[in-house]
Amino acid sequence: MTEGRSAKSVRNVATGVTNKLLMMILAFATRTLFIRLLGAEYTGISSLYTNILSVLSLAEMGMGNALMFYLYGALKEKDEKKIADLIYEFKRIYTAVIIIVFSVGLLLIPFLKFIVHSPLDSGELIGYYILYLINSVATYFVVYRTTVLTADQKIYISNGVQTIATVVMYILQIIYLFIFRSFWGYLLIQVLCTIGSNVVLNAIALKQYPFLKKRRNVSQADKHLVNRQELFKNIKATFFYKMSGTILDQTDSIIISIMFGTVVVGYYSNYFMLISYIVAIAGIIANGLVASFGNLNTEGDMKQSYEMFRVALTAFSIFGIICTTCYACLVQDFVPVWVGKQYVMPYGWIIAILAVFYLRMATNTMWMYCSAMGIFQEIQYINLAAAGLNIVLSVFLGKIMGVAGVIAATAISRIITTFWYEGKVVFDKFGQLVWIYIYLQIKNIMVCVISVAAAYFICSKMPFQGVASIASKLLVTILVSGIVVICVYSRTPEFKTMKKKIIAVIRR
Repeated sequence: MTEGRSAKSVRNVATGVTNKLLMMILAFATRTLFIRLLGAEYTGISSLYTNILSVLSLAEMGMGNALMFYLYGALKEKDEKKIADLIYEFKRIYTAVIIIVFSVGLLLIPFLKFIVHSPLDSGELIGYYILYLINSVATYFVVYRTTVLTADQKIYISNGVQTIATVVMYILQIIYLFIFRSFWGYLLIQVLCTIGSNVVLNAIALKQYPFLKKRRNVSQADKHLVNRQELFKNIKATFFYKMSGTILDQTDSIIISIMFGTVVVGYYSNYFMLISYIVAIAGIIANGLVASFGNLNTEGDMKQSYEMFRVALTAFSIFGIICTTCYACLVQDFVPVWVGKQYVMPYGWIIAILAVFYLRMATNTMWMYCSAMGIFQEIQYINLAAAGLNIVLSVFLGKIMGVAGVIAATAISRIITTFWYEGKVVFDKFGQLVWIYIYLQIKNIMVCVISVAAAYFICSKMPFQGVASIASKLLVTILVSGIVVICVYSRTPEFKTMKKKIIAVIRR
């Protein structure tokens, strides 16, 4: 990376992680109050509707990544006309997305009774669902403009606005829950803050890129600037890619609700929420780097791209190893202190959740490079196969193993399909053998298993309970995982490069 590209990546990642940590603290406080005041039933409804709307958002899947891929070259060339034409095309597409998501969302209402198994009043449940639907649709109104901020490596601007809006939302929700203890106002505050943040981001995008204000009327002479056929092919491919990812990651709660009841989703969501915070931090790091890798790819230096891929793979694997070790050893002590012993679930759930989590961390680099290199069409169908397999396995394993089987199905589906195939596609682009990728991943998985086993053995011998247990085990898990990581990776070129980058960031 050039210094300018590195500096932008550092700023994007640093602001993103800082903002997310702040939001996590407030989100955790809000969630804790929500569980204690409204209970597992409403917690399950909240988690279930969030997952349903994530699946409904499939209409949008693919557009953002496809747009950014095309914007990399236009932004590098400072071609305002091409940028504006791309944004014009996406405005038309996102208008269709809004109509599709809202319409399908309304059509789903009669079927909620088959998905939601709750003693709450049906009219009340429908009202909550409509507010979730409005909140989901509201995110699409200006995203066609604000995506250019991400492609131009200015995601730190979006991070700042979203942090302010989210902080305001959580504070208002906490105050409201304390006073009224009602789910209605809680959701209404969420909708209003979503709309407010989008209005502000739209204004910022127009100020940063004033040429986007001009009313575009793409003439025959302009059409060569945007290869619509190729654009829509990539949109279709990324749609399939994102759709499969959503089905893999977001349908567990729906299947659990149908098979075991909505209240069980509430218990599961507490464990999943804790791991989702870590996933969100990793996602911010990945999003902050993907545009930088995209710009690097436009230079055509596959050797440097491959070297940076291995550095990123090592970094995300180490992050996954440390977080997996900490979660495995601490969560069963943390949950009873946090929300009560009645919310503690079997350890089989934890193993399944961690398998899914680690695979996501291990494949984060793959997602980054697929987006940065425009590898959309080559991987679209394997992801569909993964999504279909996940649904079948979730039902089958759910009947045999219970909730843990539904969760584990996601990890198994990934391993059988996308885990190795995406590696093959990307490594073919690098001119490298896929066996190198598989070896690296197996090595990292074995290191993770060793780290978890060692730390868990030590923690199981510790006599402390409650907060003292959490604090002491946290120190042990960080120490053990750190020692394992240093012993395995410290002499590798990837670790040395990563260390050099971190030192440069600290000095800046």
